[in-house]
Amino acid sequence: MSQKKFPLLPFSTKAPGTPVQDPAGRFKKLRKFLRLLKYFMISSVILTLMEIGVAYWLISSRWYLLVPKEQMTEFAQEIDAAPPMPANFMRVYEARFPNHYHTTLAQQVFINYGERYVLRIHDIDTKAHCFCDLVYDFQRMENPALDSITWDGRLQDLEYGFGMEKYASPEKCFDYVMNHKIARLRTWADRGLFSFIYKPIEQFSDDELVEIIIMLKSKSNINRYDTPEIFAKEFREYQKKLGRPETPIPVLTDSLRGFSVDSLGNARVEAPTDSSSLGL
Repeated sequence: MSQKKFPLLPFSTKAPGTPVQDPAGRFKKLRKFLRLLKYFMISSVILTLMEIGVAYWLISSRWYLLVPKEQMTEFAQEIDAAPPMPANFMRVYEARFPNHYHTTLAQQVFINYGERYVLRIHDIDTKAHCFCDLVYDFQRMENPALDSITWDGRLQDLEYGFGMEKYASPEKCFDYVMNHKIARLRTWADRGLFSFIYKPIEQFSDDELVEIIIMLKSKSNINRYDTPEIFAKEFREYQKKLGRPETPIPVLTDSLRGFSVDSLGNARVEAPTDSSSLGL
């Protein structure tokens, strides 16, 4: 007797009459969503880059509206006339700050500012830094033609620096700023406390170069007399970069009464009386 075969029906837990969803349809919707998400992300990146580019263009070219090309060329000649910093000074300075002398403002904006904003890095001095954004404050104090230009906003240093960079160079901006900072330091530094500062830079020892660079970088807020512990820490960092053994120097421990410094390095000092030695 032959046995009749019946076709197998698909098993489903759904109630009778409920339509079965098509897996291909679900995957199609997912692919469409992912495609839209990809387009959104790409568009966001493109728009962000466009905004950064427009902002950079506005900052780097605004000086055109305020300073004629001929006048900016004259201002740049003052920067180019600055004597180069001596080789012994540059050897010590670049050992500690290798990303300052040959750095452009574009590198400063995108590398220095970018790392500080995105990675929250606060160690500014070791990052790319161009001295062309420091020229404005010094030059306008000695140049009535530049000082007479009304430069509104809070980015005039950077905006003027971009104009200066087109007709001078980051290296000459560095020379100009350092020469002026040292000259200002010599107008107030007490000869009894800082007698070495008045020698020609070429005659400085490495320790003297380290000391004056620390004072220049900190606007003289860090020095062997007023902040001996902080000064000793900074001094050791330079010694490590130079590959030199630690050396002791005499340090006065009293605070420098009446010691104050403005943003350009102008200061007044009262000499302390008590002295001791701090091992470095």
